[in-house]
Amino acid sequence: MPQRFRGTPIDEAMQPSECLTKPRPGKSGGHPSAAAGSATRRAFLARAGLSAASLAGLAGCRLEGPDSRREIVYWTGWSGHEYDILQELIGQFNREHPGIRARMLTQFSTTGSYQKVRIAFAGGATPDLMSTVWAHELAGYALRGVLEPLDDWLRAAGRDAAREFSPGIAQTVTVGGRVFGLAMTTNARFIAYNKRLFREGGLDPERPPRTIAELDEAAARCTLHGPRGELIRCGFRPQELEAWAYSFGGQWFDGSANHPTADHPGNVAALEWMASYGRRYDLRKIQALQSTYGANDTPNGPFYIGKMAMWTTGEWAGEFVRRFAPGMEWGWFALPSPPGGRSGVTAAGGSIFVIPAASRRKAQAWALLDWLTRAPAVKAFCSRIGNVPPLKEAARDAVFQKDPLFRFASALVQGAHSFGSPPNPIWPAYRREITRVEEAAMLGGQDPRRLLGDLQHRMERERSRTCLELGIPDSGAV
Repeated sequence: MPQRFRGTPIDEAMQPSECLTKPRPGKSGGHPSAAAGSATRRAFLARAGLSAASLAGLAGCRLEGPDSRREIVYWTGWSGHEYDILQELIGQFNREHPGIRARMLTQFSTTGSYQKVRIAFAGGATPDLMSTVWAHELAGYALRGVLEPLDDWLRAAGRDAAREFSPGIAQTVTVGGRVFGLAMTTNARFIAYNKRLFREGGLDPERPPRTIAELDEAAARCTLHGPRGELIRCGFRPQELEAWAYSFGGQWFDGSANHPTADHPGNVAALEWMASYGRRYDLRKIQALQSTYGANDTPNGPFYIGKMAMWTTGEWAGEFVRRFAPGMEWGWFALPSPPGGRSGVTAAGGSIFVIPAASRRKAQAWALLDWLTRAPAVKAFCSRIGNVPPLKEAARDAVFQKDPLFRFASALVQGAHSFGSPPNPIWPAYRREITRVEEAAMLGGQDPRRLLGDLQHRMERERSRTCLELGIPDSGAV
């Protein structure tokens, strides 16, 4: 299950742009210039409370003796059950490739922020392969020359990322026309609903909402207040403007993914609709109800005990329902859309596998990356941890198609309206600001059109700042 976490303001966040330098031109993107980047690295390390000497152990000590020349180090962000399954796959890879020894180290963080990865890139002390790069971070790292382009490796292996992967993932891993990462897992976003509560509200439990109007009606019918106006049950609370904007026909960048379009009419319409829930329902009462019973990854989550009729979630909800509410009668449906909007929208993200440009064993790292992102390993991993496979061939396998929830989720991920992270280095800051705008409209009652207009101006300035940092003309591609 992906982790979600609140970001920090643009000027406070330790983003890749603060600690990495412009790449030297060249076919493969080049390595950062050590001379140009030394001051930047020292400043970043000082902020992190580390010395340059402390970078020596970041990538993990390599084996001494004969094995040292064939060992590669792989950093993962998974832990617990997922780590154990991935370790089994690494063991299988090592048995099948006697000339390579892959060693996996976890960089799991409860905050979801891989600070150690940023420091490693800044100092050039990286492992040989890592899946500790979030989808929204990939473009920032790629444009600063710290990642190995994979096009030549893919071509030599007879692979084509655009053809093999879901549309959202293919979009995410392609930066400036070159592929910089591959994926082993992804997720779908949709709405789960309680069929019993639909039936009690006079709704057809076998026909979930397809339009925004139908969703609004279902939310109203399933919301229940007590005699003193207290909220007893929540029908629905829209969240994640980032995805809903696509359902309303909006977009966050122009077609080339170069220029921000925060004030796109579809984005405005989506936020105005979301803000209407703030006026129609007291969202603080909904927050209080949710905090009373806990999150939906706990046994007392409001969705499982009938206190919330609809819940925006992902394919992991199936495991939670089996664990916490095995007798629950429930279903799922894609994000509804208004007339003229997009149907079947989902956001596709997750962890991206990359080869750092500083890796000294790129051929061996590619061998592991290639092996992990082919259908057998993807199928084995996703089926056991309960994630959707981003690889089309794996998604067609019977192990996913025989399960109604995974068949539905896989169809969303492979659909035409599967949107990955825009391949633009300002996206991490942009998406944090989208969340703040959403909260200001829904909880603060501020005007959606003005909020998004202000966001547009801020992101144009952020783009100009990033272009200056990268040495790219402000009118050019970022």
